[in-house]
Amino acid sequence: QQQVEQPAEAQGQDQPAEATTQSEEGDDQQRRKKKRQQAQEEQQGEQPAVTQQPQTQDPTATVTEQPSTEQPPAAGETATGQPPATEELTQPAEAEDNNRRKKRREQAGEQEILAPEEQQKAVEEAKQPVAVSPDAEKPKDVVTRPVEEIVKEAESQPVSVVSDEINANQREQLKKSEKRRREKSRDNRNELLGAAAVGVAIGAAIPLLGGTVAADEGDRIVVERGGNYYVRKDESALFRYDAEDVEYERMRGGLTREIVTRPNGVRVITVRDAGGYVLRREKVTRDGRRIVLFDMRNEEAYYRPYRPVEVPYYEVNLEPEEYIVSARRADRELFYDTFEAPPVYESEERYTLRDVRENERVRSLVRRVDLDTITFDTGSAFVTESQVALLGDIAGGMLDVIDKDPSAVFLIEGHTDAVGTDLLNLTLSDRRAEAVARILTEAYDVPPENMVVQGYGEEYLKVQTDGPERANRRVALRNITPILQTAEE
Repeated sequence: QQQVEQPAEAQGQDQPAEATTQSEEGDDQQRRKKKRQQAQEEQQGEQPAVTQQPQTQDPTATVTEQPSTEQPPAAGETATGQPPATEELTQPAEAEDNNRRKKRREQAGEQEILAPEEQQKAVEEAKQPVAVSPDAEKPKDVVTRPVEEIVKEAESQPVSVVSDEINANQREQLKKSEKRRREKSRDNRNELLGAAAVGVAIGAAIPLLGGTVAADEGDRIVVERGGNYYVRKDESALFRYDAEDVEYERMRGGLTREIVTRPNGVRVITVRDAGGYVLRREKVTRDGRRIVLFDMRNEEAYYRPYRPVEVPYYEVNLEPEEYIVSARRADRELFYDTFEAPPVYESEERYTLRDVRENERVRSLVRRVDLDTITFDTGSAFVTESQVALLGDIAGGMLDVIDKDPSAVFLIEGHTDAVGTDLLNLTLSDRRAEAVARILTEAYDVPPENMVVQGYGEEYLKVQTDGPERANRRVALRNITPILQTAEE
């Protein structure tokens, strides 16, 4: 096996981003640690069985954030360790934040919490070199230009990979360029939200979104529903930025059909509802073959209000390392086998993309790959050039699945550690997921239409700690094809 060293910065310690004194920070860490321990103790005593009655799952239980009265900076954690100005909380706001975090972690799935010894192993492994197998896909060059050119490019399109030689000043310039690009995205609200774009402002209640706008970062907004938060973004960004052509069509009921023609001649057709939620995606190959990636069960469902799904309790009768696969301990063949494995519980239902994204128990029906070969610096969604090759095995496994089934869909999940505010960590985690998806496309030719990305902030910590932890700043992947609805089913 080939040994690939992580960059030196990947082995350093990160500085916390909370805007508190050492005493206040210590008290806050203790409070949050105690609450998480209480939640875990409650979870350990509840191992549900398949024979129990279905339980209605609140779709807001899977996304995390904290309200803010100011526009957030580009990231939820700071690269320099300096406290973000927007993170200074009043005592009532801090109490509300702690209560929300406790509630979400109590609702988080007990199936996917690692045992303490596995958590410790993850901490140690995050500092070690990573091996790639001889069968790993070989990446194309993705960084061949000076950093100055990349900084300039960031004003017009997202940047996922940076040189290992980038310095702190250049990182800061890159973040500023990214922020300017996000501001420009406000001019294209229809791409993000469709008809719901009208009237978007922080604090505004948008009926089509089903909630209130809690934050607006230009290319992403955060919506509060029922005391929880969801990040929204341009769902076609992965395959639109280098498109040969983009067409839009208004449909009845506020629906939008978008047709993106990619450089390889493939057309990606996406249907969104009036609130910008993706309902259907299909691709049409150059020879005219139509491949449905996901859909609602029937066209009438396009116009019905969204309702949470009922998911029965189920047990995962697998060894932990089979259910949650560490990328550090796997190769291309194991990734393929993991992605091809059937759901852990054969539900009679198939689910919409929104169900999968917003309901943790739905996602947990399929196995997860923790991409612990790639971790991020505090406050950063960029991957350094030397880390790109570490995606070779998982890219190979994905390509093998897609070669067998061109309709395969992978969910790319982004995560952060618990440093910083919930709201900022949520948007940061979403950008991390998108960065990895872009690299998989640009460096390994994984079709972007076969991926969807979603950030979950700090809700699903791999290592249960409120402090800075590199192992928690990660991305995970699942093959969600077996549980997705299509029109034919």
